[in-house]
Amino acid sequence: MITWIASYPKSGNTWMKLFLKSYFNSSNSDFSINPKPDDNLKIETFPVATKFRDLNIKYNDFAEIAKNWISMQSLINLNNKSNYLKTHNAMCSINNYQFTNNENTIGAIYIVRDPRDVAISYSKFLGKDIDETIEYILSDSCFEQDLFENELYKKSVMGSWAYHYNSWKNYKANEIIIVKYEDMLKKTNETFFKVLNYLNKIINIEVNEKKMMNAINLTSFKNLKKLEKNGGFNENPSSNPFFRKGKIGEWKKTLNSKQIQKIEKKFIKEMKELKYL
Repeated sequence: MITWIASYPKSGNTWMKLFLKSYFNSSNSDFSINPKPDDNLKIETFPVATKFRDLNIKYNDFAEIAKNWISMQSLINLNNKSNYLKTHNAMCSINNYQFTNNENTIGAIYIVRDPRDVAISYSKFLGKDIDETIEYILSDSCFEQDLFENELYKKSVMGSWAYHYNSWKNYKANEIIIVKYEDMLKKTNETFFKVLNYLNKIINIEVNEKKMMNAINLTSFKNLKKLEKNGGFNENPSSNPFFRKGKIGEWKKTLNSKQIQKIEKKFIKEMKELKYL
């Protein structure tokens, strides 16, 4: 069964993924941000590009990807294990095809971040200017794009930052936990302890404080940045560093008043709900 690690881009689900990888692979002698043959837990992104080929999916037609969401998940779940999948997809339906179902999903960890900081981090990642990126995260027709077999394609449907957050928040078929990126930074031990207890509740994992602290240390932003610099990061298609700054409140110095107003006006309900306003 699948436990999702979901978020809007540049909101912390890669950090959450690497924390869990470190926690469950704690017996390994050295930690790597890239997959290793001896990893006890392998966390893939979803959709997984190689599955397109396995299922003969026309990946350059997003309607075909959505049509096969469940098939891809069923294929992954054939291993009869607890599977963790990282995704930027909204919890939605396309042409009556649901993103997931109860036969494949047991729960989800959803990470949310202040959209003003998301705009800055995402603009650096995409190599686009701030204004263009703000329009992007405000758009209800926003997609995550990826490169597969030398072709750019629409990989995940995201919608606006608010649509994405609400789609997961309102998902009632399974119990989920919502984690704020800001709490991961400011209340690190408490936040990751809550995540582990949530996983223990839904899939009965071991909650070990010593292993948790080790995983927190190994996946500190400083260490992740160092590991990327020394060995690269397979998940980063950009020429820019994936682990850039990871700060809170960068928007106060970077965004102008017009840009701030635009984001806050569009997302006022959700930002108040999350205490960003």
